[in-house]
Amino acid sequence: MRVKIFDYGMNGEGVAKIDNKIVLIEGALNGEEVDITITKSYANYSIAKLDKIILPSPMRINTPCGYSDCGGCALQNMAYAEQLKFKQQLVKKTLKKVADIDADVLPTVAADKQFNYRNKASFVCDNLVGFYKKSSNSIVEIANCRLMDNNINKVLNLFNKFLKEYTPVGIKNLVVRSIDNQVLVAVVSNKIIPLAPFAELLKNAFKKVGLYLVLNTRKDKVVLTNNITHIFGIKQIETQNFNIKYSLGINSFHQTNIEIQNKLYAYVQNLIDNNAHVVNGFSGVGLLSAIIAQKARHVEGIEIEKSAHLEAEKLKIDNKIANLTNILGDFLVKFNKSSCDTLILDPAKRGCGKKIMQKVCGVKNLIYISCNPISMAKDLREIKNCYIIESIKPFDMFPNTLSVETVVKLKLKE
Repeated sequence: MRVKIFDYGMNGEGVAKIDNKIVLIEGALNGEEVDITITKSYANYSIAKLDKIILPSPMRINTPCGYSDCGGCALQNMAYAEQLKFKQQLVKKTLKKVADIDADVLPTVAADKQFNYRNKASFVCDNLVGFYKKSSNSIVEIANCRLMDNNINKVLNLFNKFLKEYTPVGIKNLVVRSIDNQVLVAVVSNKIIPLAPFAELLKNAFKKVGLYLVLNTRKDKVVLTNNITHIFGIKQIETQNFNIKYSLGINSFHQTNIEIQNKLYAYVQNLIDNNAHVVNGFSGVGLLSAIIAQKARHVEGIEIEKSAHLEAEKLKIDNKIANLTNILGDFLVKFNKSSCDTLILDPAKRGCGKKIMQKVCGVKNLIYISCNPISMAKDLREIKNCYIIESIKPFDMFPNTLSVETVVKLKLKE
């Protein structure tokens, strides 16, 4: 069956119509004519398989990745300019569909590097090492992921060599962080395993490397637990951004794309008034709080995770930041809206939720940072009657994937 693609779906599928019914075709691009086969039909839409491209889009490119079963790089068949446009429209459509917010969205801020940008990876292990197949618990074995820092791929190959030679039992994950040629590696296992041979491989491959063993007997998707043992080498990565020195452990939260992180943080800093009293909700290890403190009168960072709070305190002390207060605790309990004129919310992927959004309503200036357009739209829906949206700007933190980071600037209605 031949159809013409006229739009994109929320997951990057090509959208066509047959008898006024929407059809979603994975792998098809806007403007293409394609042959398809309907595979599933529902009340309001159908799903189809792409059989043949009759008229390709000028935005179609050859996919550089050889792992077709891995669902990570859903947009890699799009030219990069098309990816940026798709993400801009994704944010706009999501706000309209979920929150009935019809707002202009600025062009997506591009990444200088579309590949080898990720500074951290968590691989799954079960005899094979790689990522889960799309919509599956089966593993796609990965030898070289184009999104990863080259050092991460180097560790991955050394780990595969170790597994094939020693066949240890019980390993669940391999976690690697690489910044400034400093490499931290964690082997996650449900029991103690000998890692000396793997340690030797790492020592011979890298000048600055550290290895951890993490015991994890949990049945859920949590990877890194507090039951962690340092095996050898460096314990943390020492790095610097915005003239701020800080340390990162294997389980510290940090954006996986430093280049776009810095563009986003500089943009947020520019949104802050010089004399502002800022509260940074979900402040993590404190880097953004410290950057904002370079401009604001005073900054309070609120973080519920004790380990992240302690890292934020260390960052503050090491950099002698006098106008920053780090607060340990639940945001709902610790936040006092009368104490600030500007609030930054940077929640986890699930968003803030109704209670928090209702509590913050009334702060003069609100900056909302999100890695999930759906949860962002749900949160903004709760406060849309209180605030005017001044700007919405997506940042391409994750090129070639469906993910997008977004900064929304809001101002309290008069």
